[in-house]
Amino acid sequence: LQELPKNLTKVTWENVALVSPTTARRLGFNQTRSEDEQNGGENGTSFVNTTGGNLFSDFATVRCNGAEIQNAVPVWIAPGQPDDVVTIYTGYGRPKAGQVGTGIGYNAYDVVKSDAASFAAGELVGRGGQANIASTQTHFNMEGRDLLRVWDLEQFQKNPKLGEQHNEYDKSMYDESQPGGEFQKHYSENHRWGMTIDLNNCVGCNACVVACQSENNIPVVGKDQIARSREMHWMRIDTYYTGSDLNSPETLSFQPVLCQQCEQAPCETVCPVHATVHSAEGLNDMVYNRCVGTRYCSNNCPYKVRRFNFLLYQDWNTPQYKLMRNPEVTIRSRGVMEKCTYCTQRISSARIEAQKDGGRMVRDGEVQTACQTVCPADAIVFGDLNDKNSQVSRLKQDPRNYILLNELNTQPRTTYLASLKNQNKEMPDYKPTIIKVSNLEREKNTEAGVPHEPTH
Repeated sequence: LQELPKNLTKVTWENVALVSPTTARRLGFNQTRSEDEQNGGENGTSFVNTTGGNLFSDFATVRCNGAEIQNAVPVWIAPGQPDDVVTIYTGYGRPKAGQVGTGIGYNAYDVVKSDAASFAAGELVGRGGQANIASTQTHFNMEGRDLLRVWDLEQFQKNPKLGEQHNEYDKSMYDESQPGGEFQKHYSENHRWGMTIDLNNCVGCNACVVACQSENNIPVVGKDQIARSREMHWMRIDTYYTGSDLNSPETLSFQPVLCQQCEQAPCETVCPVHATVHSAEGLNDMVYNRCVGTRYCSNNCPYKVRRFNFLLYQDWNTPQYKLMRNPEVTIRSRGVMEKCTYCTQRISSARIEAQKDGGRMVRDGEVQTACQTVCPADAIVFGDLNDKNSQVSRLKQDPRNYILLNELNTQPRTTYLASLKNQNKEMPDYKPTIIKVSNLEREKNTEAGVPHEPTH
């Protein structure tokens, strides 16, 4: 949980002092170096100083109830934070909490009294100096493409085909590369696994990320590696703010991003040793023993969902750790690429049970991925696309269904259902909502600072 990015700030391994953009500007914290960067121009802004790919945040002294937090706390600017209010998560800065807790973060209880356990008047004073913040907000940029879709409910009801204008493939010189072409026949007799993610339901709780890490023996790499963009989570939750007011964003949306299991996978074509290949059921598999760590696949992946073991993150020698791991999932070593597998171990287990039951096909609902199992809002649905009556097949026919980066013709098995906003027209701040948010806006203008101007 220390390494799990906070859903609004993407900060890991410590707590920070959250302030509004207006408060930070008035007090002079984390002010970017140019007006263009401040306004989210070509170079963007994360509201922290960036040097060599690392994120640095200004220190501040927090005083409250006649006391102050023992150590200076780094300031982080958060959209939607009320002006002149400072928020600091408690539970950090413990003197005795084991390897993953001792000395991590800052102890907010230094200024907390029993009669004001949650709220109290105080002040924030500049201290000088900067802290290196292990935040994932600028990691794995998909470079300014049409990613998130949010529509107004009334307009969607009038025109359910709002999204189809973006669903055309570029022409190909190979007929079989088009949707429904000859290559699809290879999977007609097997299962054809697929997934839908309903952005209307996703609340950004990160439960899927934790479940995926536990299920697939994904290592914890530490603050230093996170700061180097080396986190190993197979899933990430992209957070989007929309609106023109930095202090009061109009909407907040979340988008889980994982391996899209492409039919025309760009990663497969560049691997020199065939370490990433298609299975008989069309899954994009990783053969760890073949991987030599060229990382060409990661460079060629437009979704930026592959993770590389730069170091030996797993402890193979401590016997107790074996009890902690999933025995059905391979432990990866240094120099090996890894990614989401659609929980292939669960698929194999269900297939074995189906064979024992007279050699039948796996039924709808018998395979649930780890992320699907824990999602409290049922945003993730997984199943067999060859079963036309399966839930995932029905959702693929929903008018809200769209493909991420569809123009690249990767034909992913994972698709998204656009979010709908049902606003009250009688409200004075009502605005029609048709938003197509690019990832460039997310990385440069949103996750820690500037919302983008929505497209109407």
